[in-house]
Amino acid sequence: MKKLLGILVLGFILSNTSSATPPKHQWSPSIEKWKKIFKKVEYPPNDCKYCTERHDYWAYNTYRKASLKNRDYKNNGGLKKIIIKPAKSNSVRIIKKNTKPLPKEIYDYVYYRDISSLMVFDKGVLIHDWKRDYIFNDKPINGESRSKSIVGIAAIKMACQNILDLNKTHGEYSSEIKDSFYGHVTLKDSLNMLARDQYVINYNILTETHRKKSDLTAILNKHPKRLETEGPKEFKYSNPNTDLITLDMINVLGGKKKFAKWFQKNISEAAGFASKGKILLDKKEAPISSSSIMLTREDWLRFGMYVIELMKDKKSCEAKKLQEAFENAVPTKKKFATKYAMFFWLNGYGVEDLVQMRGHGLRLSLIDWKNDRIIQTNSFAISWKPQELVNLIWTNDS
Repeated sequence: MKKLLGILVLGFILSNTSSATPPKHQWSPSIEKWKKIFKKVEYPPNDCKYCTERHDYWAYNTYRKASLKNRDYKNNGGLKKIIIKPAKSNSVRIIKKNTKPLPKEIYDYVYYRDISSLMVFDKGVLIHDWKRDYIFNDKPINGESRSKSIVGIAAIKMACQNILDLNKTHGEYSSEIKDSFYGHVTLKDSLNMLARDQYVINYNILTETHRKKSDLTAILNKHPKRLETEGPKEFKYSNPNTDLITLDMINVLGGKKKFAKWFQKNISEAAGFASKGKILLDKKEAPISSSSIMLTREDWLRFGMYVIELMKDKKSCEAKKLQEAFENAVPTKKKFATKYAMFFWLNGYGVEDLVQMRGHGLRLSLIDWKNDRIIQTNSFAISWKPQELVNLIWTNDS
């Protein structure tokens, strides 16, 4: 009897450690529904043995939500937005391409995991560009929290232009939240996630704003200003910090239209964006920039290339400010990135001075600026280990 029990236990352990394709999700589309959105794309096979979600479910629901965000909010319920205009044609950043198929070991790794696309940029050239059939190059992809890094660069540029003083408080720029907890928080502390708002915001603000149940200012004004802030001044990651920086920028420039014009001239032109993008807004037109800047795959890569340019630049104000911020970055107590500054994660994965842009579900831009190379992923679940992918790509190449 004991022997039989031992065999059953061993079988249970093995069955739970071996790979298995994910089960059909209750919201997985039928083939008919799939064809309405993906007219020329075959229904994905359910062969992703290390995935946590089926690709049919993820692709269908991602594009269904993207469609909702693209709607005209006045007529059919979509979210409001600021349109990001591309750079002028003569300013579009050229991506040199000499793409080759992924080596089998790398292909097997990304194909059998919750990864929808991979771009590998090396020494000025895009050498690998892999994506699943349901990913379209001309469709903007939500960067999730990768969006934050763009806001960080925008804030630095405005500081260099004497538009923003990063030592001032949010309340000095955004009167609508001056009596909230964040009214006395400086822009610099928000950029470095030092607002100490872990004692204030303890729920996901995005759920409220994306579903239009509430809006940013209403949520933040539920938490009044305090004479004394609890706890030590240390790193604590939270979304309102980024949204407030963008709100400050919109306010100081005099509204969304002027901000959009400034953004096109100072961010789109500098990064060399080739396509239109979006910054989503809540129902009261406050920005959801912490997680909802949408760019094409290639424009996300262009922004990574721009970061490399800034890190190597020794003259411009914005480059000097970014480099100085990184030199004085805040400890995070995280293994994947030991420091943080200006909405960028820093170090990690055994790469010296790595700069990371990170979004929900491991939407990553891993920027090894010293060696002029980038690994960019679009993913939808934290079910795989970036260290393994870094080892496969950069360890094998070095």
